[in-house]
Amino acid sequence: MPEEGLETQDLKEQLESAHEHAEEAREEREEKREKDVRWLTWLSLSTALLAALAAFASLHAGGLANEALLLKSEAVLAESEYADNWSEYQSRNIKAYLFDTQVALLPDPAKKDAEAHAQHERAEADKLKTVADRLRKNVATLNEKSAQHIERHEIFAKTVTFFQISIAVAAIAALTKKKPMWWLSVLGGIAGIVLMVMGLAASNAADAAEKAESGTHADKKE
Repeated sequence: MPEEGLETQDLKEQLESAHEHAEEAREEREEKREKDVRWLTWLSLSTALLAALAAFASLHAGGLANEALLLKSEAVLAESEYADNWSEYQSRNIKAYLFDTQVALLPDPAKKDAEAHAQHERAEADKLKTVADRLRKNVATLNEKSAQHIERHEIFAKTVTFFQISIAVAAIAALTKKKPMWWLSVLGGIAGIVLMVMGLAASNAADAAEKAESGTHADKKE
Protein backbone atom coordinates (compact mmCIF):
# COMPACT_ATOMS: atom_id res chain seq x y z
CA MET A 1 0.00 0.00 0.00
CA PRO A 2 1.38 3.46 -0.82
CA GLU A 3 2.51 5.69 2.01
CA GLU A 4 -0.13 8.32 1.20
CA GLY A 5 -2.88 5.69 1.59
CA LEU A 6 -1.58 4.78 5.05
CA GLU A 7 -1.53 8.41 6.11
CA THR A 8 -5.06 8.90 4.81
CA GLN A 9 -6.23 5.82 6.70
CA ASP A 10 -4.56 7.03 9.94
CA LEU A 11 -6.09 10.47 9.52
CA LYS A 12 -9.50 8.93 8.93
CA GLU A 13 -9.18 6.81 12.07
CA GLN A 14 -8.06 9.85 14.08
CA LEU A 15 -11.00 11.83 12.80
CA GLU A 16 -13.41 9.02 13.65
CA SER A 17 -11.84 8.69 17.12
CA ALA A 18 -12.07 12.44 17.66
CA HIS A 19 -15.71 12.35 16.51
CA GLU A 20 -16.47 9.48 18.90
CA HIS A 21 -14.85 11.35 21.79
CA ALA A 22 -16.79 14.46 20.90
CA GLU A 23 -20.05 12.44 20.81
CA GLU A 24 -19.25 10.85 24.16
CA ALA A 25 -18.46 14.24 25.66
CA ARG A 26 -21.70 15.66 24.24
CA GLU A 27 -23.70 12.74 25.64
CA GLU A 28 -22.05 13.19 29.02
CA ARG A 29 -22.90 16.89 28.96
CA GLU A 30 -26.48 16.12 27.98
CA GLU A 31 -26.77 13.51 30.71
CA LYS A 32 -25.30 15.90 33.28
CA ARG A 33 -27.64 18.65 32.09
CA GLU A 34 -30.63 16.32 32.42
CA LYS A 35 -29.53 15.31 35.94
CA ASP A 36 -29.10 18.98 36.87
CA VAL A 37 -32.55 19.78 35.51
CA ARG A 38 -34.11 16.89 37.46
CA TRP A 39 -32.27 17.92 40.61
CA LEU A 40 -33.30 21.56 40.26
CA THR A 41 -36.88 20.41 39.66
CA TRP A 42 -36.86 18.38 42.88
CA LEU A 43 -35.22 21.27 44.69
CA SER A 44 -37.93 23.65 43.47
CA LEU A 45 -40.69 21.23 44.47
CA SER A 46 -39.23 20.65 47.93
CA THR A 47 -38.82 24.40 48.46
CA ALA A 48 -42.42 25.03 47.39
CA LEU A 49 -43.61 22.29 49.76
CA LEU A 50 -41.59 23.78 52.62
CA ALA A 51 -43.08 27.21 51.92
CA ALA A 52 -46.61 25.76 51.98
CA LEU A 53 -45.93 23.90 55.24
CA ALA A 54 -44.40 27.04 56.75
CA ALA A 55 -47.55 29.01 55.87
CA PHE A 56 -49.73 26.26 57.39
CA ALA A 57 -47.67 26.16 60.60
CA SER A 58 -47.59 29.96 60.81
CA LEU A 59 -51.38 30.08 60.52
CA HIS A 60 -51.73 27.59 63.38
CA ALA A 61 -49.15 29.42 65.50
CA GLY A 62 -50.99 32.72 65.04
CA GLY A 63 -54.35 31.14 65.81
CA LEU A 64 -53.06 29.53 68.99
CA ALA A 65 -51.44 32.78 70.12
CA ASN A 66 -54.69 34.70 69.57
CA GLU A 67 -56.68 32.03 71.40
CA ALA A 68 -54.21 32.11 74.31
CA LEU A 69 -54.57 35.90 74.57
CA LEU A 70 -58.37 35.62 74.45
CA LEU A 71 -58.38 32.98 77.21
CA LYS A 72 -56.01 35.11 79.29
CA SER A 73 -58.31 38.11 78.89
CA GLU A 74 -61.29 36.00 79.99
CA ALA A 75 -59.25 34.80 82.98
CA VAL A 76 -58.48 38.41 83.97
CA LEU A 77 -62.17 39.35 83.74
CA ALA A 78 -63.19 36.26 85.72
CA GLU A 79 -60.56 37.04 88.34
CA SER A 80 -61.89 40.59 88.67
CA GLU A 81 -65.42 39.22 89.08
CA TYR A 82 -64.13 36.73 91.64
CA ALA A 83 -62.43 39.54 93.61
CA ASP A 84 -65.66 41.59 93.65
CA ASN A 85 -67.67 38.54 94.68
CA TRP A 86 -65.21 37.64 97.44
CA SER A 87 -65.27 41.22 98.77
CA GLU A 88 -69.05 41.12 98.96
CA TYR A 89 -68.86 37.73 100.67
CA GLN A 90 -66.52 39.19 103.31
CA SER A 91 -68.83 42.18 103.73
CA ARG A 92 -71.84 39.90 104.29
CA ASN A 93 -69.89 37.91 106.89
CA ILE A 94 -68.95 41.10 108.73
CA LYS A 95 -72.59 42.23 108.74
CA ALA A 96 -73.68 38.83 110.05
CA TYR A 97 -71.06 39.11 112.81
CA LEU A 98 -72.31 42.59 113.73
CA PHE A 99 -75.90 41.37 113.94
CA ASP A 100 -74.73 38.44 116.09
CA THR A 101 -73.12 41.00 118.39
CA GLN A 102 -76.37 42.95 118.55
CA VAL A 103 -78.21 39.74 119.49
CA ALA A 104 -75.95 39.46 122.53
CA LEU A 105 -76.33 43.12 123.50
CA LEU A 106 -79.92 44.07 122.61
CA PRO A 107 -82.90 43.40 124.84
CA ASP A 108 -85.17 40.42 124.09
CA PRO A 109 -87.76 42.22 121.94
CA ALA A 110 -85.08 43.44 119.52
CA LYS A 111 -83.08 40.18 119.43
CA LYS A 112 -85.42 38.44 116.98
CA ASP A 113 -85.01 41.17 114.40
CA ALA A 114 -81.20 41.08 114.76
CA GLU A 115 -81.19 37.28 114.55
CA ALA A 116 -83.26 37.41 111.34
CA HIS A 117 -80.84 39.92 109.81
CA ALA A 118 -77.85 37.79 110.85
CA GLN A 119 -79.36 34.65 109.30
CA HIS A 120 -80.16 36.55 106.11
CA GLU A 121 -76.62 37.91 105.81
CA ARG A 122 -75.14 34.50 106.54
CA ALA A 123 -77.35 32.85 103.88
CA GLU A 124 -76.34 35.48 101.32
CA ALA A 125 -72.68 34.99 102.25
CA ASP A 126 -73.01 31.23 101.67
CA LYS A 127 -74.46 31.88 98.21
CA LEU A 128 -71.66 34.29 97.41
CA LYS A 129 -69.05 31.78 98.58
CA THR A 130 -70.47 29.15 96.22
CA VAL A 131 -70.27 31.59 93.34
CA ALA A 132 -66.76 32.67 94.38
CA ASP A 133 -65.54 29.06 94.43
CA ARG A 134 -66.97 28.52 90.95
CA LEU A 135 -65.30 31.70 89.67
CA ARG A 136 -61.97 30.73 91.27
CA LYS A 137 -62.06 27.35 89.52
CA ASN A 138 -62.99 29.05 86.26
CA VAL A 139 -59.99 31.41 86.58
CA ALA A 140 -57.66 28.45 87.17
CA THR A 141 -59.14 26.57 84.17
CA LEU A 142 -58.83 29.56 81.84
CA ASN A 143 -55.21 30.20 82.90
CA GLU A 144 -54.36 26.53 82.38
CA LYS A 145 -55.94 26.48 78.91
CA SER A 146 -54.11 29.69 77.99
CA ALA A 147 -50.80 28.14 79.07
CA GLN A 148 -51.54 25.02 77.02
CA HIS A 149 -52.25 27.15 73.95
CA ILE A 150 -48.97 29.01 74.47
CA GLU A 151 -47.09 25.69 74.66
CA ARG A 152 -48.60 24.50 71.38
CA HIS A 153 -47.97 27.93 69.85
CA GLU A 154 -44.28 27.59 70.71
CA ILE A 155 -44.16 24.19 68.99
CA PHE A 156 -45.60 25.64 65.78
CA ALA A 157 -43.34 28.71 66.06
CA LYS A 158 -40.31 26.40 66.18
CA THR A 159 -41.77 24.51 63.21
CA VAL A 160 -41.98 27.73 61.19
CA THR A 161 -38.37 28.52 62.11
CA PHE A 162 -37.18 25.11 60.87
CA PHE A 163 -39.06 25.54 57.60
CA GLN A 164 -37.73 29.06 57.04
CA ILE A 165 -34.14 27.96 57.67
CA SER A 166 -34.63 24.98 55.33
CA ILE A 167 -35.94 27.28 52.60
CA ALA A 168 -32.91 29.58 53.02
CA VAL A 169 -30.53 26.59 52.80
CA ALA A 170 -32.37 25.37 49.67
CA ALA A 171 -31.87 28.80 48.09
CA ILE A 172 -28.14 28.59 48.84
CA ALA A 173 -28.09 25.08 47.32
CA ALA A 174 -29.72 26.41 44.12
CA LEU A 175 -27.21 29.25 43.84
CA THR A 176 -24.14 27.14 44.54
CA LYS A 177 -25.51 23.98 42.86
CA LYS A 178 -24.32 21.88 45.81
CA LYS A 179 -26.50 18.87 46.51
CA PRO A 180 -25.29 18.38 50.12
CA MET A 181 -26.83 21.76 50.94
CA TRP A 182 -30.11 20.55 49.48
CA TRP A 183 -30.00 17.38 51.59
CA LEU A 184 -29.40 19.57 54.62
CA SER A 185 -32.47 21.57 53.65
CA VAL A 186 -34.50 18.35 53.33
CA LEU A 187 -33.36 17.20 56.78
CA GLY A 188 -34.39 20.54 58.27
CA GLY A 189 -37.77 20.19 56.56
CA ILE A 190 -38.24 16.70 58.00
CA ALA A 191 -37.45 18.03 61.49
CA GLY A 192 -40.05 20.76 60.96
CA ILE A 193 -42.64 18.20 59.83
CA VAL A 194 -41.99 16.09 62.94
CA LEU A 195 -42.53 19.15 65.15
CA MET A 196 -45.68 20.09 63.25
CA VAL A 197 -47.13 16.57 63.67
CA MET A 198 -46.39 16.79 67.40
CA GLY A 199 -48.18 20.14 67.57
CA LEU A 200 -51.21 18.84 65.65
CA ALA A 201 -51.38 15.74 67.85
CA ALA A 202 -51.29 17.91 70.98
CA SER A 203 -54.03 20.16 69.57
CA ASN A 204 -56.25 17.20 68.64
CA ALA A 205 -55.77 15.65 72.09
CA ALA A 206 -56.66 18.96 73.78
CA ASP A 207 -59.75 19.39 71.57
CA ALA A 208 -60.90 15.84 72.35
CA ALA A 209 -60.42 16.41 76.08
CA GLU A 210 -62.35 19.69 75.90
CA LYS A 211 -65.24 18.02 74.06
CA ALA A 212 -65.31 15.20 76.59
CA GLU A 213 -65.34 17.75 79.43
CA SER A 214 -68.16 19.70 77.76
CA GLY A 215 -70.14 16.46 77.36
CA THR A 216 -69.63 15.64 81.05
CA HIS A 217 -70.90 19.08 82.11
CA ALA A 218 -73.92 18.70 79.82
CA ASP A 219 -74.77 15.33 81.35
CA LYS A 220 -74.49 16.78 84.86
CA LYS A 221 -76.88 19.61 83.96
CA GLU A 222 -79.40 17.12 82.58
